[in-house]
Amino acid sequence: MRNDQFWSSGSNCIPAILNTVNNLSEDSYFFAINMKSHWTWCSESARRHFEISDAYVEDVMAALAKQVYPEDMEEYNWAVERRIRGEDIEGELCIRMKGIQNDYDMFSFHMDRYRDPEVGADYILWVLKNENILPDFDALTDLYSKTKYQSDLERVIQETDGCLAILKIRIEGFNTLNIIYGTAFANHVLQEVALAFIFKMDENSAVYRQDGEKFAFILKHCSRDSLIAYEQRVRQILSEEIYVEGQHISLKISSGAIILEHYRGDASVVQSQVAYALNHSTREHQGNLIIFNDEVQLSRHVDLDLMKVIHQSVRDNCKGFYVEYQPVVNSKNSAIVGAEALVRWSMEPYGKVPPGMFIEWMETDSSMYDLGNFVLRTALNDIKPLLEICPKFFINVNISARQLERPEFRGAVLQMLEETGFPAENLCMELTERCRDFPVEIIRKEVEFFQSHGIRFAMDDYGTGSASSDIVMNVPMDEIKLDMSFIRGIQENPKNQAMVKSIVEFANESGMSTCLEGVETEDLQDYLRSYGATWFQGYYYSKPVPITEVEKLLRSQDG
Repeated sequence: MRNDQFWSSGSNCIPAILNTVNNLSEDSYFFAINMKSHWTWCSESARRHFEISDAYVEDVMAALAKQVYPEDMEEYNWAVERRIRGEDIEGELCIRMKGIQNDYDMFSFHMDRYRDPEVGADYILWVLKNENILPDFDALTDLYSKTKYQSDLERVIQETDGCLAILKIRIEGFNTLNIIYGTAFANHVLQEVALAFIFKMDENSAVYRQDGEKFAFILKHCSRDSLIAYEQRVRQILSEEIYVEGQHISLKISSGAIILEHYRGDASVVQSQVAYALNHSTREHQGNLIIFNDEVQLSRHVDLDLMKVIHQSVRDNCKGFYVEYQPVVNSKNSAIVGAEALVRWSMEPYGKVPPGMFIEWMETDSSMYDLGNFVLRTALNDIKPLLEICPKFFINVNISARQLERPEFRGAVLQMLEETGFPAENLCMELTERCRDFPVEIIRKEVEFFQSHGIRFAMDDYGTGSASSDIVMNVPMDEIKLDMSFIRGIQENPKNQAMVKSIVEFANESGMSTCLEGVETEDLQDYLRSYGATWFQGYYYSKPVPITEVEKLLRSQDG
């Protein structure tokens, strides 16, 4: 098709102008649909990105379909076809498609109708915007953005000889500051923090705003001693030198870091390792600096390589990952009534790697979304046949923060249930520890959505932090799972006895189920029955086992 056949005015300058405008943006791709011929003109950048060979295509849906995430294909076909027909043009639409790194990014669809006044020809103008591409500078603080941090880290890793240090900090208690003084004041605090950090940047150091109250530092040619001194200076600045509206604001931080020496590996692995160290600083070391190199106890020749391999395994359709199941029993008669799905990984030459060595730091990485969905889908497929033996058998699946934060997760879960034919009421999704970092109102919104479709929710490891209590008090949870730290040694610990008793009584009076984890002996089982919990879970009944073993246990019980 020629320009003069597509554009009603026959002007060759129209596509040239549109290409020029489109090329001003690195995250948007422009299309125009002639409503009479139904052919589509594609901008140069759109053709390059979506691998479209011609400027004019007859079936733009088919041309783009190969870039669409498989689980979004049904919605893509239905929603885009309507818009091409001129229906629901202003409706919101987001579809996952391949981005510039060949990973799947979220693209928003923006359309409008244009009528050529000269000859009355109609066009649908269509912009695809990659929502995962962000500016280089953070809008609030004027620091470098999270996106630039990722790209700079990749570049610096490849270019820097000698030692390179990555430091990440979190301002602790910032949510309380937000509540007491309001959002405007809290934002002003972040701006003052950023200003102080800007003055610390030089040719060997750069500062980046991360999510919320987190900041990252790339420190080139930085030794261990220099890293420790730099972190101490950051800590001092935030404690002593931040003033807002004439008021001194003393801020405390947690910090995690890694030292890289002649490292040329994957930057995403490094990001996860730093996040892992920061998480340990917060939860186990009172905010003190934790250097990843000291914390991880893997063998010297495996650590960095292993994590890179595990990351790649997720991208390779979760190769090497599998799911085992630990039975959950009725507390009164020890009958198996359900199970918890637990992810595992094994690959030669590494063998079986304990999940404690990779789950925590993977939960800080975007790849956890795909891994979490893999575990959920696998569990639904594995447990479905067991419902013929025990129709009320339920499965508990851990849901990561990376899943809960993604808007498309809702549709993904409902689609899995539909495809597997698994009854929603037999699924219980457990909120993991990192989910507690979300504001309660966001958690409540997501929980209520899934509950409206019959899915139950449990608070995992209840009692290990104030956030879990806040969630249970303000979100309509269905179940509380008590952390095994309360059960271990409970027969000799009056404080634990009082704590478990009060939690179980609170749950029973609130209409929630309770599960006590860590039941390892018959003695302990018999003792715990007096507390009135709903379910027990622990090695006394079974360690995590393959689905075939769960089926054997169920059949032997049924017989």
